[in-house]
Amino acid sequence: MESSFYLPLLKSKAGEFKALENLNPKLKRKIIPLFEVTRMEYDHDEDAKPKTIEDHLQKFCKKVIKSWPDNPMFIDTHMVNAEKADGHTAIEYVYAILSTKEIYPMPVAYPNSSAEFVESIQSIMLMYDVSEIAIRVAIEDITSPDFESKLNGILDTLELPENKCHIILDLKDADFSQMNDFAEGILEALSDFPHFKNWKTFTLAGGAFPGMGKIKTEIELVPRNDWKLFKAVSVGLKTTAFNRPINFGDYSIVSAGYFEFDPKVMSISANIRYTHNDMWFVIKGKALKKRPDWQQYYGQAETIVKSKYYLGENFSFGDGHLRKCASRKTTTGNPNVWIQMGTNHHFTKVLMDLFAKSA
Repeated sequence: MESSFYLPLLKSKAGEFKALENLNPKLKRKIIPLFEVTRMEYDHDEDAKPKTIEDHLQKFCKKVIKSWPDNPMFIDTHMVNAEKADGHTAIEYVYAILSTKEIYPMPVAYPNSSAEFVESIQSIMLMYDVSEIAIRVAIEDITSPDFESKLNGILDTLELPENKCHIILDLKDADFSQMNDFAEGILEALSDFPHFKNWKTFTLAGGAFPGMGKIKTEIELVPRNDWKLFKAVSVGLKTTAFNRPINFGDYSIVSAGYFEFDPKVMSISANIRYTHNDMWFVIKGKALKKRPDWQQYYGQAETIVKSKYYLGENFSFGDGHLRKCASRKTTTGNPNVWIQMGTNHHFTKVLMDLFAKSA
């Protein structure tokens, strides 16, 4: 697999899988997504909530098999690790299904992962063609006095060297506003990070996209501060004695936090999120309550296509759909469709900015 890649942290929604499926084939080799297996929640595609954990995990696996079967990926099951599926841990159940299609993702552990979970990874590595893992680290983990011993404990249990492990430093929804100070703080943390140069890859990830409830105006330019921070840290690293390549990760065009959508009490506004250089161009309309409300998407698509930020219908699959919608040559779509299109455009934009010369 590539050592230099883009790592989006995804909530495993249907739109995200379809966005990946419709990526330019040349770009697919430069993206390694992390799929979070979420809790059992309302499924927009099924218009229902899964009845059992087995049903939930099977549907997740079907999406992987359909949309991302031949490409490397990370699987993170921390939200369902307390569940048992047919007598097995959730991660064992997922790998049992995916292995029937010869799909072997890299599992994700945490510094505080339980002994049972690490043992599950150990079983998976012995049973299947899995030789690498990721460890997802938060800022608060780094400040813990036993951080290094926790990392070493996972590696020792799995009999795994550092160069078979990918580190993901996940800043989540941190306050990115004080960019220079934050970048300096990250560099200081990296200077003391255990085995920093030895890990197979090191990804700096975060999510600066706000929850849609924080978007108050019809049109808003939202700073991509996670991207700006990555660039600042990358530049700063080159001046240090501990310099090494690092990869970029983000939460795409959704906020980093997790919440469960309840259609009985919540409504969704018509909105389109369009990634540009250092910001997102976000258009937010009214709540989608009655069928005529969906017509808002036509005007929103037209606004983006006519703006100075639009990169052209040939830039990505999502951009082509935007043009069709603006010209009334397709249906309005729904929130899932626009997450798919916005995500596909976002993936393409990030990948082109990172790897245009090698794509």
